[in-house]
Amino acid sequence: MVVKDKEQFKTSILQELPEDKPMPLLDLVLKLRLKPQVLLAALQSLVANHHLKVARLKVSGEEVESVWLARNEVPAQELSAAGEGDWSYSPQLVAVRQRKLAALLGDDTRGRILRLLRDGKPRNLTQIKLEIGDEELPSLRNMDQVVELTDGTFTLRDTTQGQAELERRYRELKLLKEKHTFQEKKLKEIFAEGNALTREELVEALGGELLPKVKFPVIRLLSGLYAAADSPAAWADTANYVTRTGPLTLDDFARKFRIHGTLAASLRAGREISPFLILPNNQITTVATPEGEAELARREMGKGLKEKLQGIYVQQPFFTLGQVLEHPEQREIVTNMIQADGAYRIHINGVGLWTSPYPHEPKTIVQELKKLTGIHLESNEGQAILPLTWLAARSMTVPEAADRLRLGEEDILNLCELEELGSFRLGNSTRLWRDEVKAIKYRPDLHKVVKRATKLTTLEAADLLDTTPERIRRLVREGYINPVGEIEAENGRMGILVRRGDIQAIKENFAGIEHEWSLAAKQQRREAAPSTTLRKEKPPAGKKRPRRAVNAPPPLGPVSLDPFQEQAVQAALAGRNVLVAAPTGTGKTVIAERLIEAVMARGKSAVYTSPLKALSNQKFVDFRNVFGQDQVGLVTGDIAINAYAPLLIMTTEIFRNRCFSEPEGLSHVACVVFDEIHYLDDPDRGTAWEESIIFAPPHVKFLGLSATVPNLHEISDWMSEVRDEPVEVVVETNRAVPLAINWLNSEGIILDEDEAREYIEEAVRKRTQERKAERAARELARELAREENNDQENGRWRKRGAGRSRKSFHRH
Repeated sequence: MVVKDKEQFKTSILQELPEDKPMPLLDLVLKLRLKPQVLLAALQSLVANHHLKVARLKVSGEEVESVWLARNEVPAQELSAAGEGDWSYSPQLVAVRQRKLAALLGDDTRGRILRLLRDGKPRNLTQIKLEIGDEELPSLRNMDQVVELTDGTFTLRDTTQGQAELERRYRELKLLKEKHTFQEKKLKEIFAEGNALTREELVEALGGELLPKVKFPVIRLLSGLYAAADSPAAWADTANYVTRTGPLTLDDFARKFRIHGTLAASLRAGREISPFLILPNNQITTVATPEGEAELARREMGKGLKEKLQGIYVQQPFFTLGQVLEHPEQREIVTNMIQADGAYRIHINGVGLWTSPYPHEPKTIVQELKKLTGIHLESNEGQAILPLTWLAARSMTVPEAADRLRLGEEDILNLCELEELGSFRLGNSTRLWRDEVKAIKYRPDLHKVVKRATKLTTLEAADLLDTTPERIRRLVREGYINPVGEIEAENGRMGILVRRGDIQAIKENFAGIEHEWSLAAKQQRREAAPSTTLRKEKPPAGKKRPRRAVNAPPPLGPVSLDPFQEQAVQAALAGRNVLVAAPTGTGKTVIAERLIEAVMARGKSAVYTSPLKALSNQKFVDFRNVFGQDQVGLVTGDIAINAYAPLLIMTTEIFRNRCFSEPEGLSHVACVVFDEIHYLDDPDRGTAWEESIIFAPPHVKFLGLSATVPNLHEISDWMSEVRDEPVEVVVETNRAVPLAINWLNSEGIILDEDEAREYIEEAVRKRTQERKAERAARELARELAREENNDQENGRWRKRGAGRSRKSFHRH
C-alpha cells in the first residue's frame, strides 16, 4: 500500500477492520503489509481520537497477551468473547516492538537484500532498489554481511569478490600503518632542533605529502612554514599572534593554544618562557606589546626593593609603605611583594600598618606599636614571635567577644564605634583587645552603655523624643546629633540611624531647640514681609480665591552646561587646579560631578570635603543617588560608612589628618573637591584648609567651590606658590536662580503672600471656633456636674435634717 494522504490512509485502515468483531493486530499487519513504524503511528492516532478501541487480551490457548483492535460499532458481547482484558482508548497499548512485526512480515528490506546478493553477483544501489521494489533502503555500509567494492557495487563478504575486497583492504591498511610509522619517525628527526620547514622541504624529507592522522603533531605557522607543535618555532609564531591581538587571559590562552601543552603548563604554573610575560592580572602578553613593555619597566623599577624590604622586616615588626617607596609609581609593585612575603595589613587608631613576616621580641612589638599608633600595651619578656601571631593572641574576633560578654555582634560593633572597646582592623575583619573585653565584662553599668550605643531609626528616635521623624532628621542636618549609619526603608529609600545615647542626651534641651526653631521661623517671616504691607480687601464671605494654575514641569532632555561650567570642567579634566566662584544655585556641584565621574572612570579615587557634618551627610545622600550606593562612602569624626569606596565624603579636618598620618593611603586619590573653600579665611578652622593644600601629595589636584570669595585671585596666587603649579580661576556673577519667597500649606500647594495670609486667617478662624465649642462643651459638662453634686448634697441634708431641731437661728 502506497501512503500518500494520512487521512485516506487512516480511512483505509478502518475499512480493513470488520464491523461485527474485533481483530488481532498481527492479522491486520499481515493483511496490510505495511512498515511497522508507519502502521503503528496511524493506529495510535486513531485510538487517541476514539475511532478505534484497543485491548491486551489473554486468549485461551496462548501463553502471552496479544493486542486486539476493534471498531466502535463492534458489539460488547463480541468484545468480551474475544478474550480476557479491558478495552479502552489508550494509545500506549498499541506500542509494541516493531522488530517483532518486521520479523512477522519478513521485513525484507534487509532480509531480501541478503537473499538478493547470495547469488554472488555484485549490484549497485539502483539495481538493488529496482529488484527489491523499495525506494527506501537501509544503510548497506552498516550491514555486517555486506561489503562495498571499489566500483561502488555491493556483495556479500563470503563471496569470492567479497573475500578479495577484504584482502585488498587489509593490505592497504598494513601499508598505511607502515607509512605512518615512517613519517612519524622522520618528523621526529627533522623537527628535533625545533626549526621550521617550508612545504617543499617537508614533502621532500617525507618522500610525499604528509598523511592525515599522523600522531606527530605538525602545525602550519602564520608565515606559511611548518613546525612541530610545542616547539620554539611554534612558540615564536604564537608570540606573534599574541603581539598582534593583545593580552589574553590564562584560560583563553590555554584553550586557544592547548596544542602547546608544555608552554601552557609552564605559564599556568607561573614560569615565564621568553618572549611571553605574565601580567599582575594573570593575563599573558609578550615583550613586544605596550603592556609587556610597561610590565618590564615596572619590574625594572622594583629592582632593589626586595633587599630594602628584607632589611625592614628584620629591623621593625611594623612598617608603612612610606618607608619603602622611593617613587609613588612603585606602590603597586611593593604592595604585591609585601603580600607575597606573607605580611598583613592592619589599622590601629586610624594608622595603617603592615606586619613583618619575621619574628620579633614582644617588648620590641609593644614599643613599636606605641611609637606608631600611641596605643600602650603591656608585655613580658619572651621568645621572638611573629607580630601577627602576637596580635592574634592578644585579641579576639567580634563573635568571640559577643559570646564572652553575652551580647549580640551588633552591640559589640556599637561599643567599638563609641570607643568603649578598643579594636583594630586586620584585613577585612575587626578584632578586639582581650584585656579590654575582660575589663568591661565586670562593669556594673555595661547594660546601660550597650543601651546608649544602640542604633535607632528616625521613627524609633521620634517615639523616644516624643516628636516627628522630620524633626529628628532636622536635628541631624543642623549638627545637634550625628548619624551613625544608614538603613533601607520599605519604600526603597535610605534612612539614617542615630544613637539612643545621643537622643537621651538631647532630650532635656529639645524644648529649647524647638523654641529657637519657632523664633527663627517667625524672624524669617518678618524679614520676608514688605515694609509697607498693603492689605487687599477680603472677598465676600463664602467666596474663595481661585488657586493659581500650576505650570507643567519642563520636558527632560540633555543637560547643557553654562560657559563657566564648561571652562571649569575642561580645566579640571586637563589636570589643573581650579577655583570656582559662582552664586548659589548656578550649578557648582555639576562641575564636581563631571570631574569625579571622569576620575572614577580611570579607576582612581576622589575626595569631597565640606566644613560641616550636616553638609557632608547631605552630599553623601546626593552623590549616592548619582553614582550608586557602592561607589560613595562617608567618613566623619564619629562614623565611617563604606570607607573604601572610590568617592569619599568627609570633613576637611579628616582629610587634613590623613595627609599627616597616612599620606601613602592617598596614592589612588586623583582629586579633592573643597566645598565652601572660603572657610580658609576662618580664624579658628581655616588652618585645616591651609594644611590640606600644603601637605597633600603632589599628584593630588584640587577643585575649590564657593559663592562668597572676595579675594579669589589672591588665594589662587598663594595656592600656585604652594603647589608649584598654576591655578585656573573661574568666576560667574550672574545668578541663574532668582531668590523668591513663597509659602507651602499642609496640602502641598505653593501660595503667594496674600493667599498665605488668607489661608492662615481661615485656619485661625476655624481653630477659634473649635476652641469656643470646646470651651462651651467643657462649661456645660462642669454645670451638669455641679447640678448633680448639689442634688446629691441636698439629699444627704434632707436625711440628716429629719432628726434635728427645727428652731430658728434668730432665736440665738
